[in-house]
Amino acid sequence: MKSIVAGALGALTLLAAPLASAENLFFTKSNVVSLPSDRVNGTASSANACAKEGVCSESLSFNTATAGVLNVTAADGGKAKSALVFQSKDVNAGLGVASGYDKGKHGSKITDGNYSLDSYSETLTLSFGTQVSLYSLYFFPDDRSTYAATHELDKFDGFTLSIDGGKAVEYSFGTLGGQGVSFSTPLTGTTFTLGYAKWKSPEDYYLAGVSFLPTTPVPEAGTFGLMALGLGAVALAARRRRA
Repeated sequence: MKSIVAGALGALTLLAAPLASAENLFFTKSNVVSLPSDRVNGTASSANACAKEGVCSESLSFNTATAGVLNVTAADGGKAKSALVFQSKDVNAGLGVASGYDKGKHGSKITDGNYSLDSYSETLTLSFGTQVSLYSLYFFPDDRSTYAATHELDKFDGFTLSIDGGKAVEYSFGTLGGQGVSFSTPLTGTTFTLGYAKWKSPEDYYLAGVSFLPTTPVPEAGTFGLMALGLGAVALAARRRRA
């Protein structure tokens, strides 16, 4: 009886183990650092307003392997009336904010000259399909030269991060663009809003990628099947023992 239960639980543990690895989702490619995965392109919610530079839209959606659909939106709380989330077509870049999007009688236009996150009023919000633990964020500076990409974001520069609409906390980029900014304790939530540094030296930046894991992973179909087999074996052993 004990051996059967131990075997079933052991098999379940083996299947559950891969789920403990955080998922990496990247929005750019790089020729200066080795990112954990290739670029993922967003699906725009409306017509692309900046086709020459990349994709910008009212929201961009990304399919994840473990947390459903990730929706990314942008906002500009300053003079601009609206903002679009932007995904650059260039290497060593990522997601930014195109503010000043105006749907006028002569068509739509963007008055922003810098599509990185580059002012105190601009924000990027990541909304996951389920609650996740955020392990790392990856960034690149606005200046995408080979030297700047790996030297411009240092420990004196920073960004702000708000979880589920809470108070924004400021973090340091570290020393190298494209290297993960990891949190000593994973940050748990559903929505994460990135902003411009307030106390540290402000630096224009792109969000290059995220590393996360759902707080309650949903077992795969194979796991459900194994659970059923294990429980069936336990029930059969118990019946034989009673007999």
